[in-house]
Amino acid sequence: MTAGSGRTGRLALGLLLVLCAAAAFRISNGVAPWDADRSNVWHHYEYLAEGFLHGHTYLSIDPSPELLKLKNPFDPAANAPYRLWDASLYKGRFYLYFGPTPVLVMLPWRILTGHMLPQRLAAAAFAVIGLAALARLLWEVRRRHFPGLSDLALGGIVFTGFHASWIYVTLRRSGVWDLPIVAAVACAWWSLYFLWKFHDSGGRVRWAAATGVALALLMGSRVTFVPAAAAIALLLLATVESREGGLARKWRAALVGAALAAAGGLALLAYNRARFGSWTEFGLSYVMFGEDYRGIAFFSPRFFPFNAWTYVLSLPKLGPYFPFVHPFWADNRPPGFVGFEEVYGILYMMPVHLMGLVAIAWALSTRAAGMRPMRILLAAACLMSAFSAAILFCWAWACSRYTNELLAGWTVATSVGLMAIFAPGANPRPGRIVRILAAASAVWTVVTVWLASAEFRGFMANTHPEVYSTIAHTLDYPSVWEARFEGKVFGPIELTVRVPPSPDGVETILLANGRPQMVNQLILCRVDRDHVRLILMENEHRVLETPALGAPGGEIHFVLSAPWLYPPAASPYWDALDPALRKDRQTLFSVAWDSGTDYVHSARSADPLDFDPAVQVRDADRPDMPYVESMRAVAPSP
Repeated sequence: MTAGSGRTGRLALGLLLVLCAAAAFRISNGVAPWDADRSNVWHHYEYLAEGFLHGHTYLSIDPSPELLKLKNPFDPAANAPYRLWDASLYKGRFYLYFGPTPVLVMLPWRILTGHMLPQRLAAAAFAVIGLAALARLLWEVRRRHFPGLSDLALGGIVFTGFHASWIYVTLRRSGVWDLPIVAAVACAWWSLYFLWKFHDSGGRVRWAAATGVALALLMGSRVTFVPAAAAIALLLLATVESREGGLARKWRAALVGAALAAAGGLALLAYNRARFGSWTEFGLSYVMFGEDYRGIAFFSPRFFPFNAWTYVLSLPKLGPYFPFVHPFWADNRPPGFVGFEEVYGILYMMPVHLMGLVAIAWALSTRAAGMRPMRILLAAACLMSAFSAAILFCWAWACSRYTNELLAGWTVATSVGLMAIFAPGANPRPGRIVRILAAASAVWTVVTVWLASAEFRGFMANTHPEVYSTIAHTLDYPSVWEARFEGKVFGPIELTVRVPPSPDGVETILLANGRPQMVNQLILCRVDRDHVRLILMENEHRVLETPALGAPGGEIHFVLSAPWLYPPAASPYWDALDPALRKDRQTLFSVAWDSGTDYVHSARSADPLDFDPAVQVRDADRPDMPYVESMRAVAPSP
């Protein structure tokens, strides 16, 4: 019996697993209020499952006649009222360019219950399926190599590893892009578990076959895992260590597993041909994007340095308000780079992944019997992440959800590294300082993953508003104290803006506050030589637009009021204010100039990131660009 494996330890382990599973469903189900939006990203796999149920590979929702009548249905401006977001339109039918594996959970549910499993719950189900694989694998590794590790410690490591996979951030949306990635992580962990069992059992056929099936489903989830799946299938051919210590190659078992994996790859190609008439067409040529990406090369090695830095080494933007850590942003992207969404550097956000290096060092230095299956497991885990990095670092998008693919394999190495550090009987035994640092990195990782999940596109504030407000109100007290210490005055500001001669129609962002996907802006638009217009925006939404204002002498003075000039609505800053006054200040947008005022009350405002907005100052390289010459706070009336 392992140390600490009594009833209390087992209960603690079980409780941690239940908490992980419950959190997955709680987060993923948060998008339920958006179910009514049938043309966005919330139901695509449900449509695919219904299509499969009726014997075809296209979605059960039909394109509108207006879409099919368009001269160019792929023109994003023309198809905007009719498109199914990110679906592929081919010969009058909608298809998915994503893999079909998630349907394998949704179809049985539909057949057994008569109701379709919502896409968001399918994502949570795959997360829990993956959690079961990770927990089972680490349980087996503990039994074989770290018998002194308690159930409580094992539960903490599984808990940390599950967080460090980034799944809780991806589940925050659970859209059509996110479900196949979560499914891929689950299949990846099961394939690693079955590979481990194959080598640890001395090469039994059933474990090789299970590995092949898991690899087939992995490729059916995300085609980006095809190289990794091939490498893992080849590891079935590695020599197997017998219980007596000898080495042998289990050809028959290995070939069964490799054949099943290959069959899955061929089935994926056949699926392409059935949909698009080509073995190698996955549907990207026919996608109805929200932007015009026609003619763009999505894959290029020139993106590798930028993506590698972004995913691994970039630093988040820190702010005084919950959730405190905001995605990295870069304007100097490589030419041809397309998309940039909610990316955080892994080393800053999840330093626990450095423990993967400890696992490798431990496996290479330990000479005990039975280490060969462990070395093969770690090799497979490292190859899985290495192949994912080789592909995704060359991709023209940098997206938060891709972090799951990068870390699917490495998370296993990280978890083994933690076991090597905290197991009482590990050899060599790490020092106390190493254990303290490892524990601190694990706690830091869990906390920052939850913060990133709360931050992701502002979804938590919309899907779980009461929970979000309670947490933000509690944690934002230090920002109030800091603002008071600095003497910060929130509220309206008086600005003097210099307007040099420039072409008519040119727009300049004068002020901005918020993160890139939810940014508040004050924009100055040049109307003609003597007039400008001021526009207040929340991301792409135009909240207020003034009439043409005179700018005699190339200068304009006005007072601006906007909700983003105050702390967020959940901040304790508002506690002392009368509710009516609070509501007014949290919704009022106004611009007051020397001869008039324009205002509107609107809830269209994203939370600010900083006490003060970013300001467009004079740019010596752009003498024709308007800029803020002076700005001062105007204390609001009590």
